Amino acid sequence: RQFVLGASIADALKRAEGMEEKGYRYSYDMLGEAARTAADARRYFLSYSAAISAIADRAEHDDVIENPGISVKLSALHPRYEFVQRKSVLDELVPRVSALAEHARSAGICLTVDAEEADRLELSADVIEAVLRNPDLAGWDGFGVVVQAYAKQAPVVLDWLYSLAGALGRRIT
Repeated sequence: RQFVLGASIADALKRAEGMEEKGYRYSYDMLGEAARTAADARRYFLSYSAAISAIADRAEHDDVIENPGISVKLSALHPRYEFVQRKSVLDELVPRVSALAEHARSAGICLTVDAEEADRLELSADVIEAVLRNPDLAGWDGFGVVVQAYAKQAPVVLDWLYSLAGALGRRIT
């Protein structure tokens, strides 16, 4: 009950109401994501999309940072999320993440890419950069990236994100 607010997005939103009234903000995350098949990836995509729509009802502020958001796992959106499948991952996953980001943008909420295992860091960076370069997302400050602070490469990742944000004239939450 401390970290899992509910068995569904509706339950989690209801349980969070009291704390949100006190000024707390949540980035809602779905547990157990790991697409093994294309059908799994499609189901997670639809679940994320439905969750964005549900969370949108809580987007009461003009500043997207003041609203709740959603965290997504890239590995939930592609069944072969591994570097040896880089081309198919980029071809298939970048449009999916971009679509979710555009949905979040229109909903007035943040979308945060959750951290993956260290061996997927380079692939995650490729996907993140491709999505951030999407001109349809220009001017939106709601795209975020989780960086594992304990990882040896965290300072390098943060430097890369800072440089990328500067090059694109964007903020990354």
